[in-house]
Amino acid sequence: MDPITIAIITLVAIIALIVIIVLVQTSQFGIEYEDVEPINLPEVDGESVAQRIGLAVQLKTISDVDPEKVDPRPFEAFRDLIRTLYPQLEEKLTREVINRHALLYTWQGSDPSLDAVCFTAHQDVVPADEGEDSGWTHSPFAGELADGYVWGRGALDCKGILICLLEAVNNLVKLGYQPKRTIYLAFGDDEENSGVAGAKQIVKTLKERGVRLSFLLDEGGTVTTGQIEGVKGPVAIIGISEKGYLSLKLKARVKGGHSAMPPTQTAIGALSLAIAALESNPFPQTLEVAQFTLSHLGNEVPFLQRMALANPWLFGKIAKKRLAALPSTNALTRTTAVPTIIKAGSADNVLPAEAEAVINCRIMPGETIKDVYERICDLVADEIVSVEPVHGDTIMDDRAWNPTIISDVESPQYNRLADLILGAFPGTKVAPVMISGATDARYYNDLCSNVYRFAPFYLTKEEIGTVHSDNERVSFENAGRAVGFYQALIAQLASLTAEQETAERDATEEEDEDLSDAETSAIDRMNEPLKVKPLDPTRRKAREEHEDLKSGEGVTEEVTWKRSVQYIDDDEPLVVKPMKKKLEE
Repeated sequence: MDPITIAIITLVAIIALIVIIVLVQTSQFGIEYEDVEPINLPEVDGESVAQRIGLAVQLKTISDVDPEKVDPRPFEAFRDLIRTLYPQLEEKLTREVINRHALLYTWQGSDPSLDAVCFTAHQDVVPADEGEDSGWTHSPFAGELADGYVWGRGALDCKGILICLLEAVNNLVKLGYQPKRTIYLAFGDDEENSGVAGAKQIVKTLKERGVRLSFLLDEGGTVTTGQIEGVKGPVAIIGISEKGYLSLKLKARVKGGHSAMPPTQTAIGALSLAIAALESNPFPQTLEVAQFTLSHLGNEVPFLQRMALANPWLFGKIAKKRLAALPSTNALTRTTAVPTIIKAGSADNVLPAEAEAVINCRIMPGETIKDVYERICDLVADEIVSVEPVHGDTIMDDRAWNPTIISDVESPQYNRLADLILGAFPGTKVAPVMISGATDARYYNDLCSNVYRFAPFYLTKEEIGTVHSDNERVSFENAGRAVGFYQALIAQLASLTAEQETAERDATEEEDEDLSDAETSAIDRMNEPLKVKPLDPTRRKAREEHEDLKSGEGVTEEVTWKRSVQYIDDDEPLVVKPMKKKLEE
């Protein structure tokens, strides 16, 4: 056999082997859930529930970073409203006001040896434009019922959820139900502004009492379509973790002056270049989180997309580019850092001596506040631009946090939640997801390893877009179904004995042995630190220690700016172009 023929045969054999490996890996990617029979939830009059949501919407429980700016009267009126609407619940459960306005309801279980269950929501809302020129079809604080919906700020985020929880518990009380496990209802009052006064204080109270939780459910994902690229059917998104959160201030300082005689470098110009450098050099991507989420959707994910995710060794770059194309999937692959506020100048003929911008960062698992801070400093900080905390003198405060731990998707509690979703929303797939936003749930990880984020609403993309925007609303159908869902879930979880929980956990552990290699690999990688490599020498040198952020004064961890920073491993190393000329003379 001549050498050319041998080479051709060898090449064909290699290609065939690659094709076989790709197809086998693709076939093993994904989980096929067993069919769940549709269930009949308790019947609830959704319009009546919507009316009570409307009453809650009318109370302007607007929170603020500054507690002194918060009007306490709407929160006090909200407590009175709950007492009026749900007298049976108020009589059966113990209510406590925690700190300022946070509420903690306790329904004592018959077996105090069992870990409790907790359901959370928040009373506070963000502001809304009430002017005639606003985009609201109905006034944001009127709580009007129209076209099958209750309209207003908080209808979805989060008074609708809160009222549905109260309705469900009140119904169980009226039915004479007695839980084995203690049930907590925890309603913070400042979730929209970090949850420090509300959820954090509730958790502190429970910890001091030695409370342990077997399950916690907060707002987060919903059932929707079109949120995950390529998946056409409805998907129930259950949040199992949250990204970390950090806001930083970029501040450019130069000598001000008259615009008729500008220097070679201005504060606004330097700041603009710094922002451009951040936007043109995004954080490196990692596929593990997206692989983990999409593996739970099985054949709902298009074949080519499954093939790329199942074989990152061959199609990794293609998969990353495709996921980066949409904001929703891009957020699953990397830490994000975006400008949200910019301030500079006061007159058209005056060069400002300072210009500043706030950069909001959402941090991926595997990275920390310290990592992100160092990277941004290394990328843009120099003798003109500094990187500083937005609040006070430290980056490690109550308004910044690292990514949360990842909750177990093989626990009996998760399986019960997923099965109830599949039964209540026929034809739906369930996907565990890392939530890019922030919820009160993150505080409860100290009390519970099964922390999930899901609201039993079936929402369109347009309805989801109304959260924190105009025309926020929830349908009568969603309101009624949510009450029935919560009622069924609370009864299931609070009735679970220790023996049943152990038996279900043992059964789950046996099933774990049959998990696909793709899933177990994804789970392992998500819970391990991400790989790092030495700093690319072409990157700009980091600034010297800033006087307000010296090690031991502004940061709780020691930070040395002169060392080379390590970054997440990526196929394409970042190369930062020269940003600005140094001031001369």
